[in-house]
Amino acid sequence: MSIALRIKDCIDNHDKYVAIMATMPDKKLSEKLDVINMQAIIAEKTKNTGSLELLEVWWRQVVEARIYKAENKIPDAPNEIEEAIKDIETFVSKTEERQEILTEFNNPVKQSLPKVQQQKDDSQLSLF
Repeated sequence: MSIALRIKDCIDNHDKYVAIMATMPDKKLSEKLDVINMQAIIAEKTKNTGSLELLEVWWRQVVEARIYKAENKIPDAPNEIEEAIKDIETFVSKTEERQEILTEFNNPVKQSLPKVQQQKDDSQLSLF
């Protein structure tokens, strides 16, 4: 995609991109700004005006996203990878619990009967 098309896309979808970035953690948005600033320095040294224009649009969007996030107290979107890992861990632990129950059911513990002690009485009279 050419730089002109990217700039047009960023301007046309400005609100959408700002809303998406507003759900990112502030640390990530700060890192984005740092990267954009480094890219702008390189673009300025190479006198790449098209890239500078695109980077300026991106910079404005990230700044607006940070402001929008702060003003509206928008929580960070959950990290999809962390959520997937939690789901997998839950599934594995429930599977292990079920396996333990099945094992206990299939292999019942043998209970021994209590031993009955018989009293020994040598006297024959006790029988009558």
